[in-house]
Formats: sequence, structure tokens, C-alpha cells
Amino acid sequence: MDLLNLLRKPGEEIRKERKRKGLTQSVLAKKAKVSQALIARIEKNQVDPRLSTLRKIVEALMEDTQPRGSRAIDIAVKDVIVVNDDDTIEKALKLMRKYGISQLPVLKNGTPIGAVEELELLKAFAKEKDIKKFYQKKVVEAISSIYPMVEPDTSVTEVVDYLLKGHNAVLVTREGRLEGIITKIDVLMRSKNIIASV
Repeated sequence: MDLLNLLRKPGEEIRKERKRKGLTQSVLAKKAKVSQALIARIEKNQVDPRLSTLRKIVEALMEDTQPRGSRAIDIAVKDVIVVNDDDTIEKALKLMRKYGISQLPVLKNGTPIGAVEELELLKAFAKEKDIKKFYQKKVVEAISSIYPMVEPDTSVTEVVDYLLKGHNAVLVTREGRLEGIITKIDVLMRSKNIIASV
């Protein structure tokens, strides 16, 4: 951020830095504890902000230092294939086969409570005497993992740490609601795409 230009043309500099950080006016306003209308007026040069207001906005912009591509939400798969806790194992297996995936987050009232995984389902299948009964069991009975949950702005480095500890996936959540999922291949391939696009 050009501090000299910030004093001369605050609206122009704030708009430029906000867009560079990928923030909306409302998100910046919330971070700075000012109204979105005020941010809009400053950016349109309709008002000359007080120094105290300018300081709050600049601090909010400086706080968000992670560049685009280094946050969990930037590399997460947003259209997550899931099952609900009262779905059957048969439904889970059909979804795994249809989408070529080996694990599914399990949700209860929209909140992740665990996951079912192909290998663990196979182990349970091998032990089951009544095959029909196995397929009709609820997925909640077959939960084998609880994936780490991170906020959207969590660094990719932290996500990688979780995956290196043996977790098959990391869930991106906001206020308990699922927003995305990250697996090892997502980190490897999406990070490559982000680097290539810079």
C-alpha cells in the first residue's frame, strides 16, 4: 500500500488495496467496524475520512495479509458430495462410485459430524454376516473419521500439516456450515493452478 498516495487519494488507494486483497466493501467495513456505505463513499471520493476512520480501515486491510491462493477456501472443492446421518450405506457407496471418490463427509442438520471412508466400509463389509443388513445400515453407524475443520481464511500450510498427520481430508467450514473440502490431490493440483495463473 502506498501510504503517501493514501493521504493524497484515500478513496483510490483503499479501493485498489481492497480489490488486491479480494475483499468486498461489506467485508472490509465489518473488519474496520465502519459502515459499508461509508467505505463506498470514501472510494467514490464523496467524503474525506477522518484520520481515526482512515486508520481503522488501513489496519483492517493490513490485517488481511494472506495473498489469494494461500487460503484454505482458495483451493477447496466447493461442491462437496455429502451424505446425511440418516442416509444408508448403500446410498453412500453409490455416490462414491458415481463421483469416483473414496470418502464422504456425513452431515447432521447441515453440520459435519464425521466421514465414511471406502477402506473402513470394506472392513465392515468383510465382517458383516448379513449383507442386506449391511447396505441398509445408516451411515452414522459407519463413521470412521472426524476430519479437521478449518475456517476459510486458514493458511494452506496449516491444511497441509493436517493432511501430513494422516487425515484424508480437511473440511472448510464457516460457523459450523460446510463450505468446502480439501484432499491431498486438491492441494497438489490447485496450488499448481494458482501458481501458474500468477
